[in-house]
Amino acid sequence: MSARPLVLAAASLGLAAAPVLALLAPAAGAARVSGRAVIGNPVAGNHGYNAFVEQDATLGSTEAEGPVAVGGNLAFGSGYNVSLHSTGTFTAPGDARPAALLVGGRVDFAGSSPDGVLKVLSDGYLKIGDLTGSTVLATDSNNAQVDTQVVAAGTAHDSVPRIELTTRQPVASVGPAPGLIDFGAAFRTFRERARAMAACPQNVTLVDDAGRPLPADFAPGTTGRLTLVQGRTNVLHLTGAQLNDLAEINFQNRPTRDTPLVVLVDTTAEGGVYAWYNPNTPGISGPQVPYVLWDFPDATEITMVAGDSLEGTVYAPSAHLKDVNASNIEGDVIARAYEAGPLVGGAAAGAGELHYRPFDATVSCEDTSPSPSPSPSSSTAAPTPSPSASTAAPTPSRTLPAPTPSATGPTGPGGELAESGAATTLPLTAATAAAALGAGALLVLRHRERGGRGGRRG
Repeated sequence: MSARPLVLAAASLGLAAAPVLALLAPAAGAARVSGRAVIGNPVAGNHGYNAFVEQDATLGSTEAEGPVAVGGNLAFGSGYNVSLHSTGTFTAPGDARPAALLVGGRVDFAGSSPDGVLKVLSDGYLKIGDLTGSTVLATDSNNAQVDTQVVAAGTAHDSVPRIELTTRQPVASVGPAPGLIDFGAAFRTFRERARAMAACPQNVTLVDDAGRPLPADFAPGTTGRLTLVQGRTNVLHLTGAQLNDLAEINFQNRPTRDTPLVVLVDTTAEGGVYAWYNPNTPGISGPQVPYVLWDFPDATEITMVAGDSLEGTVYAPSAHLKDVNASNIEGDVIARAYEAGPLVGGAAAGAGELHYRPFDATVSCEDTSPSPSPSPSSSTAAPTPSPSASTAAPTPSRTLPAPTPSATGPTGPGGELAESGAATTLPLTAATAAAALGAGALLVLRHRERGGRGGRRG
């Protein structure tokens, strides 16, 4: 299968190539076949998890319809559901059920809401790498068998905060269960793929109602129309400011498995710290979500502040992603750290649901890297005459083997990032929450002053 996703580049908007994108060589995450850079499925290696997080995560409010895997520690809010519709496909050795919630580190009860209850639904199993501070129970205070719970050490059945299952998982099966997934290796590969996609040239253009390409400095509240080319990966490059200034991306046709869309977002101007206002995307919905990917190759901090539901996968392997947008994410989340409704004073900030629509397309693009030159001869002999037409020199092959993950980790935008394991906790106080949303508040004022989306952005 040769699917070609959609990527929108800055050049189509009349922009010069952003400096950060010039540094993103495709060699790290793409094989080259017949003049094409083939990235494959960028989320491959996430083991089918709805949210796949390298370090710490906070599941503050609402729910994830699919399974969740966290490489570091986990905190949770007063009510969060995991695996409402699917437990996923990752089953640990010896287990009878898939691991619907996998925590590589420990459960952070002290950092969770005092009345927090995290429910693992659909009879999914729970795996915890480090049980320090936790007690696993499969009997109640009367010693009767019950569905499995994990509570803070020294507390009783049904105490809060707690994690509760809808099945009786054997106590020993819950943990300690370290090292089931190598999150560090997975995220080294994800970062390489993010940079490889960022090197893909733009091949589609946003236009206005009259069919004219949008200028680079279009005003807040602009609607752009987008037509995909069938049978190839469509690539669109946007700066962070341009993405926030779009009230709407109106799809004239729909992405499919062989016509995927990749939107590359360059946050260089924001220093990698980005407050995101998502545009409306009429013309696509649930059935098209598995074929849309939002790639943030250089972002280190992303706050989803407001806007409409996001149709597609958030691919931000170097970023700490905070979601305080009440609208839903329709797709996967790939992030260094993740807060679905950050906790402030024990209460979760509002966030939408995470719907289980895994990305399911192959990403490839035109290979713009220079062709390899033949090795110069070490001989000092006089050059031989040019070959005749009948004996022309062969053209060097452009087919390269698929890349292997770097042993030393990424060195591109965002720099080296710590691997999972003893991941640091990511607390969010009222002060830090205000700081995280400060850039968003400025953008709200800017939009109101310039006639932006108003009520759409809260």
